[in-house]
Amino acid sequence: MGASIKKSLQKILFFLIFIVSHISQSQFHNGLELGLNITNPNFMIAESVEPSSGFGFSLGYVGERDLSDNLYIRLGINYTRREFNTISRRGINTSEEEWGIDVFEVPINLGYYLNWNNRNFQFFLDAGINLEYNGRVFIKNDEETILLDIGSDAEIKRITFGANAGVGILFKKRIKVRLNYYNGLGDIANTEEGIWKNRTLGLSLNYFFKEKLEE
Repeated sequence: MGASIKKSLQKILFFLIFIVSHISQSQFHNGLELGLNITNPNFMIAESVEPSSGFGFSLGYVGERDLSDNLYIRLGINYTRREFNTISRRGINTSEEEWGIDVFEVPINLGYYLNWNNRNFQFFLDAGINLEYNGRVFIKNDEETILLDIGSDAEIKRITFGANAGVGILFKKRIKVRLNYYNGLGDIANTEEGIWKNRTLGLSLNYFFKEKLEE
């Protein structure tokens, strides 16, 4: 089952890359994305409880194709780390832990420019879904770093998904500052008693290789 899901994800990624590479440069704008995030999850696994927020980061590729003067579709291929802190209770003993997950994700959004006028400052909003491949999950405490197993029969699911929405400003037709909220829709924990759904607020900077909104 796990191998089948992995092959399906690979086909989706190859298909998306194929589409990106065959869209004419006059219609498609692509560049780099770098961001910081803060995660405060809905979380409870075994003895690890009382989650509190932690900081992470993201980096990757972003592309946008204009569908009309105001409307566009946004595609990303990102490497994202989400981290948070918990309290581990084992009997009368308690300890602090840091949980983290490294995710390869493909966000697909539909966006809209609120004030289309070909000027240097454009406000926008967008929303969509995230397809996610979980590559690494770790737990850090004062003594060690533990890596959790990932897969169909393991503690953590390999494939998950979520939803996101963003708002921001496009500067000088090339740089986007974007505030994004992500909400995990699928449970990452692969156990009946476990709960793990990430909720992440992020701030990112996009740099496009050529100007958008060209006449």
